[in-house]
Amino acid sequence: MRIIPGDRHDLFDLATTLLEPEVTAAAPAHRPIHIVVKPNWVQHRAESTDSWDALITSPDLVHQVVRSIAALTRGHAVVSVCDAPHTYADFESILDRGALRARLARVAEEWPTLRIEILDLRRERWIRQDGIVVRRESNVEDPRGYTAVNLGRRSCLYGHSGEGRFYGADYDRGVVNRHHRGDHHEYLLAGTPLDADLFINLPKLKTHRKTGITAALKNLVGINGDKNWLPHHTEGCPANGGDERPVVGWADWVETRVKTLAQAATLSAPAIGAPLYRLARRRGMAMLDGDGTTVRNGNWWGNDTCWRMALDLNRALLFANRDGSLRTAADRKPYFCIVDGIIGGEGNGPTDPLPVLSNVLIAGGNPAEVDAVAARLMGFAIESLPIVSHAFDSHDLPISETRLDRLSCFDERVEAAI
Repeated sequence: MRIIPGDRHDLFDLATTLLEPEVTAAAPAHRPIHIVVKPNWVQHRAESTDSWDALITSPDLVHQVVRSIAALTRGHAVVSVCDAPHTYADFESILDRGALRARLARVAEEWPTLRIEILDLRRERWIRQDGIVVRRESNVEDPRGYTAVNLGRRSCLYGHSGEGRFYGADYDRGVVNRHHRGDHHEYLLAGTPLDADLFINLPKLKTHRKTGITAALKNLVGINGDKNWLPHHTEGCPANGGDERPVVGWADWVETRVKTLAQAATLSAPAIGAPLYRLARRRGMAMLDGDGTTVRNGNWWGNDTCWRMALDLNRALLFANRDGSLRTAADRKPYFCIVDGIIGGEGNGPTDPLPVLSNVLIAGGNPAEVDAVAARLMGFAIESLPIVSHAFDSHDLPISETRLDRLSCFDERVEAAI
């Protein structure tokens, strides 16, 4: 692994140096290599401002990585730049940031044999008003389809006390709980990442309300096609086996019951239910969260569900075949990561971070090890971040086979191993 100052290298030269051995090793003998480039494209704008520098992967980094792939393969490659943003994100507005679509089109013009795809992996888009989903629209799906990957007892959610009480992304909680019960824990992965000869992860270095940080490991939420298959948190508080809130008082209980009824009404009769839910939400937020500090929706350090889902997705990518079967530990997918910390994000991440001029890139071939370095750079104690510490757990499908206390990293800022 390497820690690289963001202003000391030309990004094209740096990407070419980092990726040359990866591309060479993964290239098939008799066809163009298929490389997936996976940025963090969570949203087109932050929640409270129109800023985006601390929100999504730098368009400059994405552009130069694709340029380097074109040069390394001499245009004999299929490059799929893809993500599944939030269901209510504006995909075209994301691509407008830094004029990225136009820049990638120029790379394709320079290399006529190169095939560049820009793919929105979501199967559905949502239209929201005042934070309430008022309409759902079908999206153009991944041209390679989707695969259900069942991790079964290998899932971090196997035996979890939240079974039957998981919250997904949508109002219908039955969906997420049908896909995660007993020894059945499955995720709907997009076919394009599963088909790749080489997966290049380009996450953003920033904080996350549910997992502490979002970097390489958490960025794989964007390879799934249906976010309602993803357990985000568990109803209740730690005292009753949940992690939605630290404690549940009477007002919290009332809020949860009203929210559940309003969401059910919105699903069954959106023309009536959605306006009522919007009204209830506005009134409730004014009464129950006047200072903006109320913990809800699993947005706190005690969330014991979301990190498990994120690690499951990493195992699914690294070890699943296109038909959903699982490979052995010795046959993991070729993978490389460059974390964009040129401008990092802190505070109310992942969707409303404050910009931090971190001026750093972190590169390596293992997501757990990269995230351990990222966490230390951000000032976190790794043992306080389950998404990172548990990525080093012993497992027959290991994310990392290196012990955390044996990690070494070359830090170019001080020209020494740390």
